[in-house]
Amino acid sequence: MIIKAIIIIAAVYFVICALLYVYQEKLIFFPQKLDKNYRFGFAQPFEELNLVTNDNTHLHGLLFKADSSKGLIFYLHGNGGALDSWGFVNC
Repeated sequence: MIIKAIIIIAAVYFVICALLYVYQEKLIFFPQKLDKNYRFGFAQPFEELNLVTNDNTHLHGLLFKADSSKGLIFYLHGNGGALDSWGFVNC
């Protein structure tokens, strides 16, 4: 009886681990996708960039230029949200 319980617990554990592995991206990443025709409206000047990588991945970014800068900050905002709110972040 104890061996049956251990086998059942191990099987349930294996199924849970398999499901977590298969659906891990949907459990971790919650991207907010903007419409392709979305128009950004920020108070400061910015430039919209669309890049295509060698493996045909399309990357979209915003470039906020400073009047006098000593370098570039390349900020990746994480796994959730979208670019529509990042122009309002002031340093």
